[in-house]
Amino acid sequence: MNLFKQNQFVVHGTYSEKSWFQIFHGSCFLPRNKSKKDGTNVDDNGYHGFWNLRENRLYSLKTAPKEFRECCCIGSSRGWLVFLQENTVPFLFNPFKQVKIQLPSVDRLLGLKKMVRNIDREFELDYFDSEKGSRRFRFKSCPKQRVRECFIQKAILTKKPENNNGNYGLVLLCNKSEEIAYHASGSNYWTVLEVSHPPYQDIICHGNYLYALSDNSSIEVWDLHIGGGRVENTCDIVFRFPDRSLAKLNSLRDVCTMRFYLVESCGDLLFVIRFIGDYVDWDGTLLSEYDLLTEDCNHPKVCPYRTFLFHVYKMDFKELKWVEMDTLGDRALFVGGNQSVSVSTRCFPNCEKDCIYFSDDCWEKMEEDYLYGGHDMGIYNLNIGSSKPIYEFSSDKIQPPPCWIIPDPAMLES
Repeated sequence: MNLFKQNQFVVHGTYSEKSWFQIFHGSCFLPRNKSKKDGTNVDDNGYHGFWNLRENRLYSLKTAPKEFRECCCIGSSRGWLVFLQENTVPFLFNPFKQVKIQLPSVDRLLGLKKMVRNIDREFELDYFDSEKGSRRFRFKSCPKQRVRECFIQKAILTKKPENNNGNYGLVLLCNKSEEIAYHASGSNYWTVLEVSHPPYQDIICHGNYLYALSDNSSIEVWDLHIGGGRVENTCDIVFRFPDRSLAKLNSLRDVCTMRFYLVESCGDLLFVIRFIGDYVDWDGTLLSEYDLLTEDCNHPKVCPYRTFLFHVYKMDFKELKWVEMDTLGDRALFVGGNQSVSVSTRCFPNCEKDCIYFSDDCWEKMEEDYLYGGHDMGIYNLNIGSSKPIYEFSSDKIQPPPCWIIPDPAMLES
Protein backbone atom coordinates (compact mmCIF):
# COMPACT_ATOMS: atom_id res chain seq x y z
CA MET A 1 0.00 0.00 0.00
CA ASN A 2 1.47 3.38 -1.00
CA LEU A 3 1.14 6.02 1.69
CA PHE A 4 3.17 8.61 -0.24
CA LYS A 5 3.71 9.56 -3.84
CA GLN A 6 7.34 9.36 -4.96
CA ASN A 7 7.94 13.13 -5.01
CA GLN A 8 6.14 14.24 -1.88
CA PHE A 9 9.29 15.73 -0.32
CA VAL A 10 10.43 19.31 0.03
CA VAL A 11 14.17 19.83 0.56
CA HIS A 12 15.07 23.38 1.55
CA GLY A 13 12.11 24.62 -0.50
CA THR A 14 12.66 22.44 -3.57
CA TYR A 15 11.16 19.11 -4.55
CA SER A 16 13.29 16.03 -4.21
CA GLU A 17 13.44 13.32 -6.87
CA LYS A 18 15.62 10.99 -4.83
CA SER A 19 14.71 7.36 -4.27
CA TRP A 20 13.22 6.30 -0.97
CA PHE A 21 16.32 4.28 -0.08
CA GLN A 22 18.60 7.29 -0.57
CA ILE A 23 16.35 9.48 1.55
CA PHE A 24 15.89 7.08 4.45
CA HIS A 25 19.41 5.59 4.45
CA GLY A 26 20.01 6.33 8.15
CA SER A 27 17.45 8.98 9.13
CA CYS A 28 15.72 10.51 12.09
CA PHE A 29 11.92 10.67 11.94
CA LEU A 30 10.92 14.23 12.98
CA PRO A 31 7.74 16.10 13.92
CA ARG A 32 6.97 19.52 12.45
CA ASN A 33 6.94 22.53 14.73
CA LYS A 34 4.52 25.36 14.08
CA SER A 35 4.69 28.82 15.62
CA LYS A 36 1.73 30.72 16.94
CA LYS A 37 1.55 34.47 16.70
CA ASP A 38 2.46 34.74 20.40
CA GLY A 39 5.77 33.00 19.66
CA THR A 40 5.02 29.68 21.34
CA ASN A 41 5.76 26.50 19.44
CA VAL A 42 3.18 23.82 18.83
CA ASP A 43 2.71 20.91 16.48
CA ASP A 44 -0.09 18.68 15.33
CA ASN A 45 1.37 15.70 17.18
CA GLY A 46 2.49 13.86 14.06
CA TYR A 47 5.63 13.20 12.00
CA HIS A 48 6.33 15.41 8.99
CA GLY A 49 9.93 14.94 7.92
CA PHE A 50 13.27 13.15 8.09
CA TRP A 51 16.75 14.29 9.00
CA ASN A 52 19.14 12.39 6.71
CA LEU A 53 22.43 11.62 8.45
CA ARG A 54 24.32 10.77 5.29
CA GLU A 55 23.50 14.11 3.64
CA ASN A 56 23.07 16.16 6.82
CA ARG A 57 19.84 17.48 5.32
CA LEU A 58 16.21 17.88 6.31
CA TYR A 59 13.51 16.38 4.09
CA SER A 60 10.01 17.67 4.81
CA LEU A 61 6.86 15.91 3.70
CA LYS A 62 4.74 18.15 1.55
CA THR A 63 1.65 16.32 2.78
CA ALA A 64 1.91 14.00 5.75
CA PRO A 65 -0.34 10.92 5.44
CA LYS A 66 -3.20 10.43 7.86
CA GLU A 67 -1.43 7.44 9.44
CA PHE A 68 1.52 9.63 10.48
CA ARG A 69 -0.74 12.29 11.98
CA GLU A 70 -3.27 10.13 13.78
CA CYS A 71 -1.42 6.95 14.73
CA CYS A 72 1.14 6.43 17.46
CA CYS A 73 4.62 5.29 16.39
CA ILE A 74 5.53 2.47 18.79
CA GLY A 75 8.82 1.37 17.28
CA SER A 76 11.38 1.25 14.49
CA SER A 77 13.16 -1.93 13.48
CA ARG A 78 15.18 -3.16 10.48
CA GLY A 79 14.05 -0.23 8.33
CA TRP A 80 10.37 -0.65 9.22
CA LEU A 81 8.20 1.62 11.35
CA VAL A 82 5.61 0.16 13.71
CA PHE A 83 2.41 2.14 14.36
CA LEU A 84 -0.57 1.67 16.63
CA GLN A 85 -3.79 3.02 15.20
CA GLU A 86 -7.26 3.48 16.62
CA ASN A 87 -8.99 0.42 18.10
CA THR A 88 -5.57 -0.93 19.17
CA VAL A 89 -4.63 -2.33 15.75
CA PRO A 90 -0.87 -2.15 14.96
CA PHE A 91 0.69 -2.15 11.49
CA LEU A 92 4.14 -2.16 9.89
CA PHE A 93 5.19 0.48 7.38
CA ASN A 94 8.30 0.33 5.20
CA PRO A 95 9.29 3.84 4.04
CA PHE A 96 11.79 2.42 1.54
CA LYS A 97 9.23 0.30 -0.34
CA GLN A 98 6.04 2.14 0.73
CA VAL A 99 4.53 -1.11 2.01
CA LYS A 100 1.99 -1.43 4.84
CA ILE A 101 1.33 -4.72 6.67
CA GLN A 102 -1.64 -5.02 9.01
CA LEU A 103 -1.18 -6.95 12.28
CA PRO A 104 -3.63 -8.56 14.74
CA SER A 105 -5.28 -6.36 17.35
CA VAL A 106 -3.58 -5.96 20.73
CA ASP A 107 -6.77 -5.02 22.57
CA ARG A 108 -6.75 -8.04 24.90
CA LEU A 109 -3.01 -7.83 25.38
CA LEU A 110 -3.27 -4.21 26.57
CA GLY A 111 -6.62 -4.65 28.32
CA LEU A 112 -8.21 -1.94 26.16
CA LYS A 113 -11.78 -2.27 24.94
CA LYS A 114 -11.68 1.10 23.17
CA MET A 115 -8.95 3.41 21.89
CA VAL A 116 -10.37 6.28 19.83
CA ARG A 117 -8.74 9.58 18.87
CA ASN A 118 -10.69 12.66 20.06
CA ILE A 119 -10.79 16.28 18.88
CA ASP A 120 -7.89 17.15 21.20
CA ARG A 121 -5.74 14.61 19.33
CA GLU A 122 -5.58 12.37 22.39
CA PHE A 123 -6.76 8.78 22.67
CA GLU A 124 -9.95 8.12 24.63
CA LEU A 125 -9.69 4.79 26.42
CA ASP A 126 -12.07 2.24 27.83
CA TYR A 127 -10.92 -0.94 29.55
CA PHE A 128 -12.12 -4.49 29.63
CA ASP A 129 -13.56 -5.56 32.95
CA SER A 130 -10.62 -7.90 33.37
CA GLU A 131 -8.21 -7.32 36.22
CA LYS A 132 -5.36 -6.34 33.88
CA GLY A 133 -6.78 -3.12 32.55
CA SER A 134 -8.40 -1.88 35.73
CA ARG A 135 -5.39 -2.76 37.92
CA ARG A 136 -2.76 -1.03 35.83
CA PHE A 137 -4.32 2.23 34.73
CA ARG A 138 -7.26 4.45 35.55
CA PHE A 139 -6.97 7.35 33.11
CA LYS A 140 -9.66 7.73 30.45
CA SER A 141 -7.64 9.63 27.87
CA CYS A 142 -3.95 10.00 27.07
CA PRO A 143 -1.57 11.61 24.55
CA LYS A 144 0.66 9.54 22.28
CA GLN A 145 3.60 9.75 24.68
CA ARG A 146 1.58 8.08 27.43
CA VAL A 147 0.71 5.23 25.06
CA ARG A 148 4.47 4.57 24.88
CA GLU A 149 4.92 5.05 28.62
CA CYS A 150 2.14 2.73 29.76
CA PHE A 151 1.16 0.37 26.97
CA ILE A 152 3.89 -0.35 24.40
CA GLN A 153 7.46 0.62 25.19
CA LYS A 154 9.24 -1.04 22.26
CA ALA A 155 8.45 -3.05 19.11
CA ILE A 156 11.10 -5.01 17.19
CA LEU A 157 11.14 -7.36 14.22
CA THR A 158 12.83 -10.77 14.35
CA LYS A 159 13.81 -10.33 10.69
CA LYS A 160 12.76 -8.29 7.67
CA PRO A 161 9.38 -9.18 6.16
CA GLU A 162 9.80 -10.32 2.58
CA ASN A 163 7.16 -9.89 -0.11
CA ASN A 164 4.74 -8.47 2.48
CA ASN A 165 4.92 -11.72 4.45
CA GLY A 166 7.69 -14.30 4.91
CA ASN A 167 8.88 -15.93 8.12
CA TYR A 168 9.23 -12.97 10.43
CA GLY A 169 7.86 -12.03 13.81
CA LEU A 170 7.17 -8.91 15.85
CA VAL A 171 8.01 -8.68 19.55
CA LEU A 172 6.42 -6.12 21.88
CA LEU A 173 7.71 -4.92 25.22
CA CYS A 174 4.48 -3.75 26.82
CA ASN A 175 2.36 -2.95 29.86
CA LYS A 176 4.91 -0.88 31.78
CA SER A 177 7.70 -3.12 30.44
CA GLU A 178 6.44 -6.03 32.52
CA GLU A 179 5.22 -8.23 29.65
CA ILE A 180 6.69 -9.45 26.36
CA ALA A 181 4.43 -10.59 23.53
CA TYR A 182 5.30 -12.29 20.24
CA HIS A 183 3.43 -12.43 16.93
CA ALA A 184 4.55 -14.84 14.20
CA SER A 185 3.74 -13.93 10.61
CA GLY A 186 0.84 -15.92 9.23
CA SER A 187 -0.85 -16.21 12.62
CA ASN A 188 -3.71 -14.07 13.96
CA TYR A 189 -2.77 -13.98 17.64
CA TRP A 190 -0.14 -12.81 20.14
CA THR A 191 1.75 -15.11 22.49
CA VAL A 192 2.57 -13.67 25.93
CA LEU A 193 5.91 -15.08 27.04
CA GLU A 194 6.60 -16.42 30.51
CA VAL A 195 9.05 -14.02 32.12
CA SER A 196 11.20 -14.18 35.26
CA HIS A 197 12.69 -10.73 35.90
CA PRO A 198 10.31 -7.93 34.90
CA PRO A 199 10.33 -5.04 34.32
CA TYR A 200 12.61 -4.96 31.28
CA GLN A 201 14.65 -2.14 29.81
CA ASP A 202 15.29 -3.45 26.30
CA ILE A 203 14.73 -6.35 23.92
CA ILE A 204 16.63 -7.42 20.80
CA CYS A 205 16.48 -10.32 18.34
CA HIS A 206 19.64 -11.95 17.05
CA GLY A 207 19.44 -15.09 14.93
CA ASN A 208 16.42 -17.06 16.13
CA TYR A 209 16.82 -15.82 19.68
CA LEU A 210 15.13 -13.08 21.67
CA TYR A 211 17.12 -11.38 24.43
CA ALA A 212 15.49 -9.30 27.18
CA LEU A 213 17.49 -7.03 29.49
CA SER A 214 15.98 -6.52 32.93
CA ASP A 215 16.31 -3.69 35.43
CA ASN A 216 18.92 -5.67 37.38
CA SER A 217 21.09 -6.21 34.23
CA SER A 218 20.16 -9.91 33.95
CA ILE A 219 19.29 -11.36 30.54
CA GLU A 220 16.57 -13.83 29.59
CA VAL A 221 16.78 -15.71 26.30
CA TRP A 222 14.03 -17.38 24.24
CA ASP A 223 14.31 -19.53 21.13
CA LEU A 224 11.57 -18.24 18.84
CA HIS A 225 11.69 -21.25 16.48
CA ILE A 226 10.87 -18.85 13.67
CA GLY A 227 8.56 -20.56 11.22
CA GLY A 228 7.76 -23.31 13.71
CA GLY A 229 5.20 -21.49 15.81
CA ARG A 230 6.86 -22.27 19.16
CA VAL A 231 8.56 -20.05 21.74
CA GLU A 232 10.88 -21.68 24.26
CA ASN A 233 12.74 -20.10 27.19
CA THR A 234 16.33 -21.33 26.92
CA CYS A 235 18.29 -19.58 29.67
CA ASP A 236 18.27 -16.92 32.35
CA ILE A 237 21.64 -15.26 32.99
CA VAL A 238 22.11 -13.11 36.09
CA PHE A 239 25.02 -10.69 35.84
CA ARG A 240 26.60 -8.58 38.53
CA PHE A 241 25.91 -4.93 37.82
CA PRO A 242 29.13 -3.20 36.68
CA ASP A 243 30.96 -1.67 39.65
CA ARG A 244 31.94 1.53 37.84
CA SER A 245 28.38 2.33 36.79
CA LEU A 246 27.00 1.43 40.22
CA ALA A 247 29.48 3.78 41.89
CA LYS A 248 28.54 6.56 39.47
CA LEU A 249 24.85 6.08 40.15
CA ASN A 250 25.36 6.06 43.92
CA SER A 251 27.28 9.34 43.74
CA LEU A 252 24.52 10.99 41.68
CA ARG A 253 21.45 9.12 42.88
CA ASP A 254 19.57 12.29 43.85
CA VAL A 255 20.08 14.06 40.53
CA CYS A 256 19.98 11.42 37.78
CA THR A 257 18.37 8.24 36.50
CA MET A 258 19.63 5.47 34.22
CA ARG A 259 18.36 3.73 31.12
CA PHE A 260 19.70 0.43 29.73
CA TYR A 261 20.04 -0.86 26.16
CA LEU A 262 21.07 -4.17 24.65
CA VAL A 263 22.92 -4.02 21.31
CA GLU A 264 24.32 -6.74 19.07
CA SER A 265 27.55 -5.52 17.49
CA CYS A 266 29.86 -7.67 15.33
CA GLY A 267 28.71 -10.81 17.12
CA ASP A 268 29.13 -9.33 20.60
CA LEU A 269 26.33 -8.41 22.99
CA LEU A 270 26.73 -4.89 24.38
CA PHE A 271 25.20 -3.47 27.55
CA VAL A 272 24.77 0.30 27.17
CA ILE A 273 24.02 2.42 30.24
CA ARG A 274 22.65 5.93 29.71
CA PHE A 275 22.82 8.49 32.53
CA ILE A 276 20.12 11.18 32.40
CA GLY A 277 20.23 14.23 34.65
CA ASP A 278 16.81 14.97 36.15
CA TYR A 279 17.43 18.73 35.87
CA VAL A 280 20.36 19.99 33.82
CA ASP A 281 21.31 23.67 33.57
CA TRP A 282 22.36 25.30 30.30
CA ASP A 283 26.07 24.77 31.17
CA GLY A 284 25.60 21.06 31.90
CA THR A 285 25.42 21.37 35.69
CA LEU A 286 23.31 18.64 37.32
CA LEU A 287 20.73 20.12 39.69
CA SER A 288 18.32 18.79 42.26
CA GLU A 289 14.69 19.83 42.44
CA TYR A 290 15.57 22.07 45.39
CA ASP A 291 18.08 23.96 43.22
CA LEU A 292 15.24 25.04 40.92
CA LEU A 293 13.68 27.22 43.58
CA THR A 294 14.27 30.94 43.15
CA GLU A 295 13.41 34.02 45.17
CA ASP A 296 10.30 34.21 43.05
CA CYS A 297 8.68 30.93 44.05
CA ASN A 298 5.99 31.43 41.41
CA HIS A 299 8.59 31.09 38.66
CA PRO A 300 11.08 28.32 39.47
CA LYS A 301 14.10 27.78 37.25
CA VAL A 302 13.36 25.64 34.18
CA CYS A 303 16.02 22.99 33.59
CA PRO A 304 15.02 20.04 31.35
CA TYR A 305 16.28 16.50 31.88
CA ARG A 306 19.26 15.70 29.63
CA THR A 307 21.63 12.81 28.89
CA PHE A 308 25.15 13.53 30.10
CA LEU A 309 27.01 10.20 30.11
CA PHE A 310 27.16 6.70 28.61
CA HIS A 311 28.97 3.55 29.78
CA VAL A 312 29.34 0.57 27.41
CA TYR A 313 30.12 -3.03 28.37
CA LYS A 314 30.60 -6.26 26.40
CA MET A 315 29.31 -9.62 27.57
CA ASP A 316 31.92 -12.20 28.50
CA PHE A 317 30.00 -15.46 28.00
CA LYS A 318 32.71 -17.60 29.61
CA GLU A 319 33.08 -15.57 32.81
CA LEU A 320 29.45 -14.43 32.75
CA LYS A 321 30.31 -10.82 33.43
CA TRP A 322 30.22 -7.41 31.76
CA VAL A 323 33.59 -6.13 30.49
CA GLU A 324 33.97 -2.37 30.09
CA MET A 325 34.67 -0.98 26.61
CA ASP A 326 36.69 2.21 26.15
CA THR A 327 35.98 2.45 22.43
CA LEU A 328 33.49 1.27 19.82
CA GLY A 329 36.14 1.34 17.08
CA ASP A 330 34.58 2.25 13.75
CA ARG A 331 31.08 1.44 15.01
CA ALA A 332 28.23 3.80 15.90
CA LEU A 333 25.27 2.89 18.08
CA PHE A 334 21.67 4.11 17.75
CA VAL A 335 19.50 3.95 20.87
CA GLY A 336 16.13 5.32 21.93
CA GLY A 337 12.58 4.23 21.20
CA ASN A 338 13.87 2.27 18.19
CA GLN A 339 15.49 -1.16 18.06
CA SER A 340 18.99 -0.67 19.49
CA VAL A 341 21.40 -0.95 16.55
CA SER A 342 25.14 -0.97 15.82
CA VAL A 343 26.33 0.11 12.35
CA SER A 344 29.66 0.40 10.58
CA THR A 345 30.67 4.00 9.88
CA ARG A 346 32.26 2.72 6.67
CA CYS A 347 28.74 1.92 5.44
CA PHE A 348 27.26 5.09 7.00
CA PRO A 349 29.96 7.62 5.96
CA ASN A 350 28.45 10.64 7.72
CA CYS A 351 28.04 8.79 11.01
CA GLU A 352 30.81 9.48 13.47
CA LYS A 353 32.75 6.48 14.70
CA ASP A 354 32.97 5.65 18.40
CA CYS A 355 29.71 7.56 18.96
CA ILE A 356 26.27 6.85 20.36
CA TYR A 357 23.32 8.50 18.61
CA PHE A 358 20.48 8.83 21.09
CA SER A 359 16.87 10.00 20.96
CA ASP A 360 14.44 10.69 23.78
CA ASP A 361 12.67 7.64 25.21
CA CYS A 362 11.97 8.92 28.73
CA TRP A 363 8.24 8.42 28.25
CA GLU A 364 7.55 8.91 31.96
CA LYS A 365 9.18 12.37 31.95
CA MET A 366 7.79 13.82 28.72
CA GLU A 367 4.59 15.12 30.28
CA GLU A 368 6.12 16.45 33.50
CA ASP A 369 6.42 20.00 32.18
CA TYR A 370 4.72 21.86 29.34
CA LEU A 371 8.04 23.52 28.39
CA TYR A 372 10.00 20.38 27.58
CA GLY A 373 9.76 16.69 26.69
CA GLY A 374 10.92 14.67 23.68
CA HIS A 375 13.96 16.95 23.38
CA ASP A 376 16.75 14.72 24.75
CA MET A 377 18.62 13.69 21.61
CA GLY A 378 22.16 14.08 20.35
CA ILE A 379 25.51 12.41 19.66
CA TYR A 380 27.72 11.17 22.50
CA ASN A 381 31.41 10.58 21.77
CA LEU A 382 32.56 7.67 23.93
CA ASN A 383 36.25 8.57 23.62
CA ILE A 384 35.89 12.27 24.44
CA GLY A 385 33.05 11.77 26.90
CA SER A 386 30.83 14.60 25.71
CA SER A 387 27.61 15.17 23.76
CA LYS A 388 26.59 17.52 20.98
CA PRO A 389 23.23 18.24 19.33
CA ILE A 390 22.31 16.56 16.08
CA TYR A 391 19.39 18.79 15.14
CA GLU A 392 18.31 22.16 16.50
CA PHE A 393 14.64 22.47 17.39
CA SER A 394 13.02 25.81 18.15
CA SER A 395 11.60 24.43 21.40
CA ASP A 396 12.38 21.82 24.06
CA LYS A 397 8.80 20.53 23.78
CA ILE A 398 8.86 18.06 20.89
CA GLN A 399 5.82 15.91 20.25
CA PRO A 400 6.06 13.18 19.22
CA PRO A 401 9.74 12.58 20.05
CA PRO A 402 12.09 11.90 17.12
CA CYS A 403 12.68 8.27 16.15
CA TRP A 404 15.63 6.67 14.33
CA ILE A 405 14.99 4.78 11.09
CA ILE A 406 17.97 2.52 10.34
CA PRO A 407 17.91 -0.05 7.53
CA ASP A 408 18.84 -3.60 8.53
CA PRO A 409 22.65 -3.30 9.03
CA ALA A 410 23.13 -6.76 7.52
CA MET A 411 21.70 -5.41 4.24
CA LEU A 412 24.32 -2.65 4.17
CA GLU A 413 27.36 -4.51 5.51
CA SER A 414 27.07 -7.74 3.56
